Amino acid sequence: MTREMKQFFSGVRRGRYSNAEQMAVEYGKFLWKRSRSVTLVEDKNRTRSRFYLGLQVGDDRHGFEKVTKRAALISDTLLLAHDPTATIHFLGAQGSVRDTSGMGGAVANGQLGLQHIVDQNNRATRYGMHCPDLDALGQWLLDAQPLLEAGLAWYLPTYSTAFVETRGGVPTQLTAAERARAVDYLIEDGRAIDASGADPIKSQLIRPILSIELPFIDGVGLRDFSRITVGEFNSYSAFRDYLRLKLLDLDPALNAVDSERQLLKLALEIKEQIRASRAEMEQARHKRFLSASGAAVGTVGAALVAVYGPALESAVGVVGTSGGIWAVINALADNSTHRLREDRWHYMWTLSRTAGL
Repeated sequence: MTREMKQFFSGVRRGRYSNAEQMAVEYGKFLWKRSRSVTLVEDKNRTRSRFYLGLQVGDDRHGFEKVTKRAALISDTLLLAHDPTATIHFLGAQGSVRDTSGMGGAVANGQLGLQHIVDQNNRATRYGMHCPDLDALGQWLLDAQPLLEAGLAWYLPTYSTAFVETRGGVPTQLTAAERARAVDYLIEDGRAIDASGADPIKSQLIRPILSIELPFIDGVGLRDFSRITVGEFNSYSAFRDYLRLKLLDLDPALNAVDSERQLLKLALEIKEQIRASRAEMEQARHKRFLSASGAAVGTVGAALVAVYGPALESAVGVVGTSGGIWAVINALADNSTHRLREDRWHYMWTLSRTAGL
């Protein structure tokens, strides 16, 4: 994955993309041409790290930036995606169909407009990427470049295809493209970060583990944050390694006879490490580079929740209050061949919407 991202951004450094919107379009085309689902899983397995799917991050221009900053400490690789109800932007023709117009196109609410791209039989198959704001996505890609190249963040486009019969003037409906989907990684890796601000509700199948004020580097833009995280500050990687091991310890603890005592012990250990990470952040921000950038240490309320596999749907509905998060997952999961395992717990971090310094 990191190799692919470095390859893509090498084009950016050569000035191939003139603006943020074009950046997002080219990113979508780049990943479409590479069937990466198997290789990505292999890459993650080799590094023993996992994708954390970001949920309910919002469609505003700063939604991705907020969750990227706040989740950096607790996620191996933050995986962000847009759901298939968002506007589709057609990127090109699928297969051997030639694009004779040189034009893309955006269609809102899943409705297709007539595309003047045809073959000799007066028909065309087009592919597109669902995204509410290409300019905002492109800016996030530019600012988060160090994180993407380091394998700490990733944007997974949600693709659809459409067959257009131009002679009759009536395009067919969108069809979800056979590509890796965000929900596949959620089911495979069992990790999610919910930014809806809702509080989890305890039940036999939904087990709150801890609540904490989670520290993160704030006071700088995402571009500086990305550089700091990758180049100036090693507490992030150290804590992620620690948390990875502790989540492995949580699996047997959740099923133990004295599970409450075991969970309390693990929660206290994780909290202690989070406090140590914050102290290290406070010390690091006084370094010349960080102090000159205006970086500060912010905090955001966070809770770690364990969800029993088949109950994930209910749990997501609970933490999303209105069921909005599950609506996203359900839309992404329609054609997934993966199924939730009954012998497995999944872990969700729920983040509050407000943060302070």
